[in-house]
Amino acid sequence: MRIRVHAASVNRADLLQRNGAYHSTTSAPALQPLGLDVAGEIIEVSSDVGGFVPGDRVMTMVGGGYAEQVVVDASMLLSLPRNWSYVEGAAAVVGFMTSHNALITAARMASGETVCVHAATSAVGLQSVQLARYLGASQIIGTSRSGRGRDLLKRVGVDELVDTSVSDFASRALEVTRGQGLDVILDYVGGGLLPDNVAAAAIQGRIIGIGRLGGSEGTLDMEALAFKRLEIVGVTFRTRSAAEKSDVVQALRRDIPTFRPDTVDNQAPEELRPIIYRALPWSRIDFAHELMEENKALGKLVLEVEQ
Repeated sequence: MRIRVHAASVNRADLLQRNGAYHSTTSAPALQPLGLDVAGEIIEVSSDVGGFVPGDRVMTMVGGGYAEQVVVDASMLLSLPRNWSYVEGAAAVVGFMTSHNALITAARMASGETVCVHAATSAVGLQSVQLARYLGASQIIGTSRSGRGRDLLKRVGVDELVDTSVSDFASRALEVTRGQGLDVILDYVGGGLLPDNVAAAAIQGRIIGIGRLGGSEGTLDMEALAFKRLEIVGVTFRTRSAAEKSDVVQALRRDIPTFRPDTVDNQAPEELRPIIYRALPWSRIDFAHELMEENKALGKLVLEVEQ
C-alpha cells in the first residue's frame, strides 16, 4: 500500500532516535528516517489487498514517517474519520495504539474501573485519558508536576488532577477512591513512582509501565505486591514484530468502529478528537523538535508535508 503523506506527528522517540538512543531488537535498520506515524491518502494498492482503494484517507504507524510517500502493509492501516483532518489523523496513531494496548490488552480495563494516567498533560497522556473515558472508566485521576493544563484535562475526562510537586499521589488516590485504590495505573514517568503506584493500587490492580523519563529504576515492595496480588506489565513497540504491531491495529479497529475500512458512517466521536498543540510545515522540523524538548506542549506537535 503506497500512501501520499499529508501530515506526520512528532514523538519523543524521534528525539531519542535522532540522538542514537532509541534502540530496538527487531530487524529494523540502524539508520532509518525519523517519524512513527502519518496520515495521508492511498495512491497505490496491491492487487491482493481488499478493503482499501486509491483515494481512501488513512492513518498508520510506519518507520520513517517524515516522508512524502510511505509504503505499508494494509494490516497496519486505520481509516481516517471523515470529521478529522490529516493533522488530527497523524496525531492519533501512536498515542491511541499505545493507550489501547496499555489499557485493554495489558491492563484488561473493564467499564466501571478506576484509572490513573501519570504525565496526563503529555500528548499520549491526554489520549490515554480520552480513550479511558470513551471505554467506560468510572473515575480518572491524572498527575502532572504542575497544575498546568488543569482546564484541558477536565475537558478531556480527568476527574481529579494531582500535582505531584506539592501533593502525595498515593495518599490522594486512596482518598479519592475512598480507600479502594486504583484498578489501572498507566505510568508514563517510571523511576521513583513505582512505590507510590504500588501503594495507590487496588487489590488485583494492574500497573502498566510505558515511559521512563523519570528513570528506569524504582523500589518495589514485594510484600505489598503479593498482598494486593498486583500485576506489573511493561509496554513498548520497540521489541514487537510486524505481526504483533498489526494485532494492536486490529484491536483498535475492533473497539473503535470508525477506524475500520468497512464502516459506513466514518465519523469519530468528538471525545476522541486529538488535541493539537501546533501544526507546522515540515520544513520547520528543527523548531518542532525544540518545542518537544522544552516539554511545554499541551497536545500533539504535527508536521504538514508540502506536496
